[in-house]
Amino acid sequence: MMKKIQFPGLNGVRFIAALLVIVDHTELFKSYLGYPTLWANSYSAYLGAFGVSIFFVLSGFLITYLLLEEQQEAPIRIRHFYMRRILRIWPLYYLILVLGFFVVPHLDFFQLPMYSSDMGDSLHRLLLFVGLAANVAFVYLPTVPFANVLWSVAVEEQFYLFWPHVIRIKRYLPWIMLLLLTGYLSLKFYAGSVDRQLELLVIRTRFSSMIVGGIGAYLLFYQKTVIKLLYHRLMQVGLMVLFVVMGLDWINYHSLAWMQDELISLVVCGLILNIATNPRTLISLDNGLFAYLGKLSYGLYVYHLFTVVLVLKGLPAIVDLQTLPSWIGYPLTLGAILVLTTGFSHLSYRYVESYFLRKKVRYSAVLSGDMVEGTKYNVPSTKSSC
Repeated sequence: MMKKIQFPGLNGVRFIAALLVIVDHTELFKSYLGYPTLWANSYSAYLGAFGVSIFFVLSGFLITYLLLEEQQEAPIRIRHFYMRRILRIWPLYYLILVLGFFVVPHLDFFQLPMYSSDMGDSLHRLLLFVGLAANVAFVYLPTVPFANVLWSVAVEEQFYLFWPHVIRIKRYLPWIMLLLLTGYLSLKFYAGSVDRQLELLVIRTRFSSMIVGGIGAYLLFYQKTVIKLLYHRLMQVGLMVLFVVMGLDWINYHSLAWMQDELISLVVCGLILNIATNPRTLISLDNGLFAYLGKLSYGLYVYHLFTVVLVLKGLPAIVDLQTLPSWIGYPLTLGAILVLTTGFSHLSYRYVESYFLRKKVRYSAVLSGDMVEGTKYNVPSTKSSC
């Protein structure tokens, strides 16, 4: 019988990550259009990067755990792994690519000052996006409005070109994970002395966050003693405090600024392990609303820029955002953006994504997430070290 795993609360984590990105871009686009904005505050401009870090850690954790489960019964079927990634990621990725390159540039309504760019000479950008290298295009070439958000999706796809092969190396797996993490950090540390754009590319290609998530999955799978330490109430409180303080950008990292993303990833990984696997977690995100919104998180992420523009340009026909008190204006605009984005994402999930997700089952040795509604994850007994 096929294994079934559903980590409670992970959809809630997905929604929180998407929400942080949406808030960040809402404030940024307000600044482009000359509306009152929180963009000048450091924490507002930082929320998007923070949310993407959560996505990366969560992806590394979940994919690694599912691969470890699959490997318990038989060798990992690499072809099937890539088919699952293609069916989950490519439909929306290439839909947004087509919209960003071939549709939006011809719609005056979606043109924004300081954001829209000339798409007349975009062959190099197009080839990079098509080749799942949107992160490279983001750093080295002009912006592709509404499609640049795909950079993080491309990073994940690049990471998973080699990660399942790493997981197959059972005997030395923890050491190889640590070696890869150390290698990435070394490259990140020295890239700035070589070239500024190379440094930006390494920072944006955040394999380290996914490796941290993978290490968390390994510990959960094989090292229950370590996980029990993370379950302690004081540890949970400490992780929650650090999460809030880091999210508000209140920490001055000084000489450790070059590994800020990795420190955030460690905290996020600790919280994910508690939310998803701790029977006495202090944070429960396992409810119907979060489950629904988290299920739509991929759509929320890739569609929200369109709805931000629709609301910020369409709402002034009803109310004057310039004179509206901030305590009304902020929740009004963000609420409208969330409702509209959720609506688009729901339609996308029901009529586009679900079709491809159903096809994933034939390539899955372990069912997870929405494919096993109602099946909860149980904290495993300690397994022998690999």
